[in-house]
Amino acid sequence: MATENAEARDRHSKKETFVMDSHVVIASLPVAGADRTVLIEAANAAFERVIERIEPANEQLTRTLWDAESYVDNEITADMLPISRDEAAYLVDVFLVHHVIGLAVTADEEAVESRP
Repeated sequence: MATENAEARDRHSKKETFVMDSHVVIASLPVAGADRTVLIEAANAAFERVIERIEPANEQLTRTLWDAESYVDNEITADMLPISRDEAAYLVDVFLVHHVIGLAVTADEEAVESRP
């Protein structure tokens, strides 16, 4: 277990971090095309980091509840526009931890309900 945790930390430290270097602006919803792809990739990468860190009791069930597209659609709202793609990706990343914790809690509740 300790070796697995050390390996996970090592993998995490070697991952590239999101580099803000774009001047692209998101001006309308729903986010589409390349902007959507970038935000979904940022959300999925953040999800993996959060899962590794919180080690949910029902990880597989938590993963089945994860929907990056829905998260992106609900995280970027009309009152935020216009917003740079880099800033949107940053917000998707930093606010995801609370969402994933919520998914893990839901997974735990579903697991308890499904027990005989």
